[in-house]
Amino acid sequence: MRCVLCVVCVAVACAVAGRRVSAQGAADFEITPHHAAISVPNLEESVAWYQRMLGFEVVRRVAPNANINIALLRRGNCYIEVFQVANAEPLPESRRSPTADLAVHGIKHFAFEVGDARGAAAALKAKGAEIVFGPNENATEIFFFVRDNAGNAFELIQYKTR
Repeated sequence: MRCVLCVVCVAVACAVAGRRVSAQGAADFEITPHHAAISVPNLEESVAWYQRMLGFEVVRRVAPNANINIALLRRGNCYIEVFQVANAEPLPESRRSPTADLAVHGIKHFAFEVGDARGAAAALKAKGAEIVFGPNENATEIFFFVRDNAGNAFELIQYKTR
């Protein structure tokens, strides 16, 4: 599974990962996606969810102070930073729906590329995951959104041709 983070056009960066950027005004250095960060109300429950549902493993745990606990998770070359902050505001209801959240500025979601989106959706549903949108298909891709145990929606996408 190759990680595709659809954050501020990082999907474009994935397509040209490893190439130098030479457009006027652009940086002349290589970039590749690294991780998405997810704030959750219960770190241990979320770590267990990402392990059970998607096969992530804990790479590192950090508690920089008494108010924050962080776990860096990895599957292949995909990383997720899951963190719990004391007294954090809960996820607003409007952010729980991938389509409703599009009407609010800011980063919308992250995505994982999979080889078989319909199979992944069926496997996640069989494990008890909540599929919130799709699978949908167009000329180039099949994609769906799933909600994690903390209510965060993210996308799994299959490209028909590469």
